[in-house]
Amino acid sequence: MRLRNERGLTVHEEVDLATVAEDVLDTADLGDRRVHATLEPAVISGDPVLAERLIANLVDNAVRYNADAGDIWISTRTAAGSSQLTVANTGPVVSPAGARRIFHPFQRLNNRTSHDGSGLGLAIVASIAAIHGGTATASPRDDGGLSVTVRIPSAERPAGECSDPTSVRDAGLFPERTDGDSATVTGV
Repeated sequence: MRLRNERGLTVHEEVDLATVAEDVLDTADLGDRRVHATLEPAVISGDPVLAERLIANLVDNAVRYNADAGDIWISTRTAAGSSQLTVANTGPVVSPAGARRIFHPFQRLNNRTSHDGSGLGLAIVASIAAIHGGTATASPRDDGGLSVTVRIPSAERPAGECSDPTSVRDAGLFPERTDGDSATVTGV
């Protein structure tokens, strides 16, 4: 999947992350997972297909790397000129070092020889966030599992004017800043 070309993002439509999240949850195979959704409007200007892929990858990751009968929390909101999406789950304990490398391609936190996933899902999430001028941050949950937050400038703010001043770096797949136990990927 190629997300960036010389012109950057080429589709700029208003996309409500809350509506996309509802659609993804309606079609996702959640198994025995319990979903707790708090979906407030979070409108971005961007590519609706990429926004759906971003959310689908996060939900798939939250299902795949979760405890049996575990929980998934998904929320959307707008704050400080940014639309925010957070997906968190119960599951195995994630080390701070694991959270720092989770956005690197081909990185999986579980057994590398398992056939469950390729290690590209969160790298794609980070790349999609970056091309929309946003950030993706992963933090381990104290009781196990992971919380991933994506912040993208709201539709009323031009892409690249995210409230986080570190978000004006060139888009990429690798974390550019680590804050203790979390990693952030930023981009324009």
